[in-house]
Amino acid sequence: SNYLRHACVAAVFGQTLFAHGAVDARTAGYVPDDSTRFCLPAAPQAGRMVDSVSEWVDALNGLLERGLADHAARPEWDAERATRGGEVLLALQNRDAMWGRSIVSNSYADGGCITTESAARVREAALADAEARADPSAFAAVASDPLDAGVAAWLLRGGIRRVRSVSVHFCCCLEPSRSRPGPL
Repeated sequence: SNYLRHACVAAVFGQTLFAHGAVDARTAGYVPDDSTRFCLPAAPQAGRMVDSVSEWVDALNGLLERGLADHAARPEWDAERATRGGEVLLALQNRDAMWGRSIVSNSYADGGCITTESAARVREAALADAEARADPSAFAAVASDPLDAGVAAWLLRGGIRRVRSVSVHFCCCLEPSRSRPGPL
């Protein structure tokens, strides 16, 4: 946990935003509530939207700090094995628990070309299916749009000209699309 005390969910250096996963229309500006559970929810869990990139980065990193403190205070499961400290951090890295709004696990691609018209059609169909089914597991098939004009405008208003989606793994599972910055 010493490692995580020095970590960030997102960071800005100059005009570059670093995050583990995709900054997309579902994640940009979204901050999960501290009460978010690591579960397969029947509906989206509580969260809030913030206006600026800097406020968003600060809020996500504050969530990390509070989640780590909660885990330190309650590291074991409760008597009912229903919850434990830091559960929001488990949820944060899981598309299902976040109802497709995970800045950690949302991805621009699981391989292949991500900017073709065909890829856009597949992405749009998967998102429509996930929303229509009201099934959080369906978001696993949804890839984020790296060319979303609304997201690009929001980032540019915040002084961000590049997004660097970085993965740090202790095994060989780096996705090809995460090995370089996405275009803005």
